[in-house]
Amino acid sequence: MKKGFYYFLFVVVVSGGLVFYYKMERDKKMENPNLTDLAVEPDLLMSTADRNFHEYKDLTAIKFLENAISTMKILEKDGDSVSIKAIEIAIHDLQVVEEHIKSEDINDDFMYEAFADAMNSMAYASLRVSEKFIKEGRNKEAKLTIDHAMSHLQNSIQFARGEQKEDEIRIAGHLQRIIENHWESDISQIDVVMAEIDSVVKAHVIQ
Repeated sequence: MKKGFYYFLFVVVVSGGLVFYYKMERDKKMENPNLTDLAVEPDLLMSTADRNFHEYKDLTAIKFLENAISTMKILEKDGDSVSIKAIEIAIHDLQVVEEHIKSEDINDDFMYEAFADAMNSMAYASLRVSEKFIKEGRNKEAKLTIDHAMSHLQNSIQFARGEQKEDEIRIAGHLQRIIENHWESDISQIDVVMAEIDSVVKAHVIQ
């Protein structure tokens, strides 16, 4: 009888500890979501939505889009007024895509442009967060958010078409050179990348 009680107590303690741990991890992610794996989760969700839409031709894609939008709203918390505006416009475009999927009136060009713009806006937001960290001397956090920006750009290139694709390939190249060649000695060139991303965001997202 005692063994059963101690086993039950052990399970309760372990379960409580796990719940507490996951709550702490979740709260930590909410404090600065751009420093966690949440930063690139919308990209994965949009890619999954695309795959579900084309492979199964059903409405499961909508659920992944809704989750992508919810995560982007969380990531907005770390942004400034400019990047928040870009993300909000991208969210609106994703919601339009969602409505078109529901009405079975959607094509790849329309959907992929919205996906590319959404990922581009998150790259923009990540770089603006990086700038803030650089000014504060928080280079470790700045490097992480720049890596996230790079991931967003690379994911966006898969969906971007035409001139936007060319723009983003060029910007990704600049950012990669900064990461590889200038990070330890001179990260001031981030301003060059920011200026180019600013022009792309305004051309393709903020209208």
